[in-house]
Amino acid sequence: MRTLRDAPAPMVKRKGGGLGRPKLVWDPAGGDRRLATTTEELRTGRYALAGELLADRDAGEDVRDYRYLILAQVAVTNGVDTAWLAEEPGSPEALLLRVRANVIRALQAHRARHPKAGDLVELATAQCLQAAERFPADPLPWVALLQLAPAAQDYEPGPRELPVAGPWRTMSQVWQRDPWNREAHHRLLAAVGPKGGGQASAVSAVALWITSRAPAESALSVLQLVAFVEVFRQQLEHKNPNRVLLAYRNWSTAYAEQETERCYTRWFAPAGGAGALLPDLHVLAHALWAGSQRQAASRVFEAIGPYALTTPWSLHGNPEQVLLAARESCMSES
Repeated sequence: MRTLRDAPAPMVKRKGGGLGRPKLVWDPAGGDRRLATTTEELRTGRYALAGELLADRDAGEDVRDYRYLILAQVAVTNGVDTAWLAEEPGSPEALLLRVRANVIRALQAHRARHPKAGDLVELATAQCLQAAERFPADPLPWVALLQLAPAAQDYEPGPRELPVAGPWRTMSQVWQRDPWNREAHHRLLAAVGPKGGGQASAVSAVALWITSRAPAESALSVLQLVAFVEVFRQQLEHKNPNRVLLAYRNWSTAYAEQETERCYTRWFAPAGGAGALLPDLHVLAHALWAGSQRQAASRVFEAIGPYALTTPWSLHGNPEQVLLAARESCMSES
């Protein structure tokens, strides 16, 4: 029996004629071209555009958090956050970028079991708390602290109706400032799941608990689909062919179809994905494709455009081949 892992990459015509794959743009900025331009500038060590972009909060807190995250990933590679803060010690944007970059550095050291990982985690924790004290109304320092949670392991019991240990005190700080903050809830899922030493079943339970409370039009609808991905990832780690084959069918169950359709109709369809962040669009497109809801998936692929991400496509093999095959199979039915 063929599985998604066996799907061949399609051969399609280029605009210039001939056969070949359509060009993908591997850029987490997606349609946020201001972020893309700023990212390129930051890679060269220049941060003027970063200061302007990060100070602009008109696009909303979720976009702001994502911009900080992407720029922090760049800063980790070249240390521009340190240089910027040294040059402009009074800049809130420079300080918060340094906080986010040091959280990533601490997590990298923790995963690599570096001998100084503990010190880096303590430093990053202290910097998050200092930033929270300096900017008391800003949820971002608490979001950064949630990102650090799998390494810090400062967990406590969950709410009475949800007996799952996790960084609930930190999460409560976010709720006080931005109740439906997108990244914070994704970080909570990561903390309670396998990445934080827990089980995929905990991810499913927390995702259901959150989405049952969140506004229907919220991007948090995607969390249920993220939980499906985590369950699938855990099944793959068992490397049992029968379990993996059953895992592929997870997206075709009545429950999965219901949650995928709910996410599509309530979150994506009203605005056609306008303003949606690229990772959320890819998770939705993947769920629709895996559940054979291909006409709906084609509309999400249209919103995605050429912008590619590795996750979640890499779960099925070569991410480029799988993404191209999925996109072609769905677009051909639109």
